[in-house]
Amino acid sequence: MAELEALRGIAALIVLVHHTMLAFTPRLHGLTYPGQAYSLSRTPAFALVNGSAAVVVFFVLSGYVLSLGVLRTGSAQLAATSALKRWPRLAGPVMLTNLMAGLVMAFGGFSNQAVAPLVPSIWLGWFYTWSSAGLREIPDSLWEGATTFFTGHAAYNSSLWTMFYEFAGSLLVLGAALLMVRLERLRWVGLVSIGCAAFCISPRLTPFLVGLGLAWRDRTKREDWGSGRILLAVSAILLLAGYHENVVGGRPEGFYAALAPVAEWDALRLRVVLHTIAACLALLLFRRSAGLRRAMSGRLGRGLGFLSFGIYLCQVLVICSVSSLTFEATAGAGWFVQIAATFGVTMLGTVVLAVPVAVFDRWWTGWVGRVIPSRGRRANADRSATAEPSADRWGGRS
Repeated sequence: MAELEALRGIAALIVLVHHTMLAFTPRLHGLTYPGQAYSLSRTPAFALVNGSAAVVVFFVLSGYVLSLGVLRTGSAQLAATSALKRWPRLAGPVMLTNLMAGLVMAFGGFSNQAVAPLVPSIWLGWFYTWSSAGLREIPDSLWEGATTFFTGHAAYNSSLWTMFYEFAGSLLVLGAALLMVRLERLRWVGLVSIGCAAFCISPRLTPFLVGLGLAWRDRTKREDWGSGRILLAVSAILLLAGYHENVVGGRPEGFYAALAPVAEWDALRLRVVLHTIAACLALLLFRRSAGLRRAMSGRLGRGLGFLSFGIYLCQVLVICSVSSLTFEATAGAGWFVQIAATFGVTMLGTVVLAVPVAVFDRWWTGWVGRVIPSRGRRANADRSATAEPSADRWGGRS
């Protein structure tokens, strides 16, 4: 499913632009500046740079792709081995990038604290606030990379806050997928019940289960959408994914100001619900649009998918080191040149660093698959290949 690999890669790039704008053009971005007359966060155009919505796309994709093998085979053994492999498969590249961050911190390579007041950027000043402990940073960063899935700690790489939900949501969706196969007529009652409980515990777990529901409905032959449904889906995605309350003021602004009373009741749950609907529509769009599917099924789509996890893991490291140094070094060149140089270094530096991480991730995934092989039995005779090969990518690594 190369088109879903491409969707994941596009979502990773959106997160990259989101973080870069928060760091160096925060007023244009808007989320940390309440009351801005002109900012993207006040309009549906914010969907194009809304990293929070892109993260929900990752979660829905995980639920969709991870569940396919279990739904097609009904194998408890496959579900168990997939769950067993989940931590090591994710931990390898996470620990590698955390080691990079530990090395940079050990040798004083992060300059974001000095640059944050020059922008000024509240977001850029949130990271690497402690004094370097030298080489002690290396084992500390490795330990955080290994345990962030259980603790949620992400001091060395703020992007890792999602790994806690990625790990918990993956285990939840594997169990729920097996339950759906076994419950038969009560499967939707069971899924809705689990979803409601998960939403009460943490709304960020719900997108995984929504992805599972999509996988169940989408497991048979799909009907391609016509141009009218595609246009409607794109419009809805922009409208829903463009939403985000201001993180300082805590209220939606501009186009979304009417949602302020709902946001006051529970801003996080409102945001996750809107972004989950947008993520479902995006997934279906990439699966049901024949033209988009063809366009994203070649080298471009596969390349985006290959680099997606590396781009996501490496971006904050680059922003807080070489990007911040570039912003400071070009201070006398004029604002436009300064921003262009900083954005260029950020994009190029992140992609360059993502390549070795992606290569390691591919090798590591294969190694873990050989150490803990999946031997899920097929539930009936009408089985072709399961989704296990596709599930070996991030956002669906079983």
